[in-house]
Amino acid sequence: MDKKIISFASDFGLGDGSVGIVKGVINRIDPEIKIIDISHSIKPQDIRGGSLLLMRAIQYIPEGILLAVVDPGVGTDRKPVALETEWGYMIGPDNGLLNLAAATVGGVTRGFELTNKEWIIPSDGSTFEGRDKFGPFAAALATSSLRIEEVGNEVDIALLNNLLIPLTELKDVTIKGEVIWNDHYGNSQTNIVPSELEALGFKFGSSINIKIGEDQHIVQWHRNFQELGLGNLGLITDSWGMISIVIQNGNAAGSAHTHEGKEIIMTSDNST
Repeated sequence: MDKKIISFASDFGLGDGSVGIVKGVINRIDPEIKIIDISHSIKPQDIRGGSLLLMRAIQYIPEGILLAVVDPGVGTDRKPVALETEWGYMIGPDNGLLNLAAATVGGVTRGFELTNKEWIIPSDGSTFEGRDKFGPFAAALATSSLRIEEVGNEVDIALLNNLLIPLTELKDVTIKGEVIWNDHYGNSQTNIVPSELEALGFKFGSSINIKIGEDQHIVQWHRNFQELGLGNLGLITDSWGMISIVIQNGNAAGSAHTHEGKEIIMTSDNST
């Protein structure tokens, strides 16, 4: 059977060798397994940020195996799991990290706890399950050395931990949302979608009052960065289909203090 590709994401960083060690474990099991690095710069212990990253990535990576490790509960009673989806298998901690990606591709069909001792690397400690559990089981499923039913006991998928994208609130001429992600450039993605702005009568070029925390701004909604004008704060529809707060050739997160979780309120420039 053809080997499946493993796509790997973590909050390990690249400084201490953890990423290389996990990849080494996988390729010692089978050196022909191809591994795609999605990112290893997820903020430490940032389950929500990792979950949003995987949701964005899953639509563009090859079907096969998703290996994801952001695991502040490592060594506790949270379960290490393999989840079956129509896209493929997702391996990681049951802490909400995997659920948005799974939902994006149709949801989890079955889940299993990683308990098969033949595929667990013995260790005196329990702080590196990426090496000792997640990596080996990812390799086992990628090479069809194990069927998913053989990784361990089946779990009730209704009891899996889930993270949810916060809902927006629409009222009269106002929409309330929040910043859910800041990218490398400081562009601040919100949970507001274009159809919600359109439902309030906004269109490209509209002036919009935006309240960011306690700060008020008047901005315009544009198609791209260039229409904003150099250095201007504004809104664009990003490539993920969400409304983002941006500055052309600048850092909105730094200048407008749009940290993740910050409340955003948008109203018509003509409203009172």
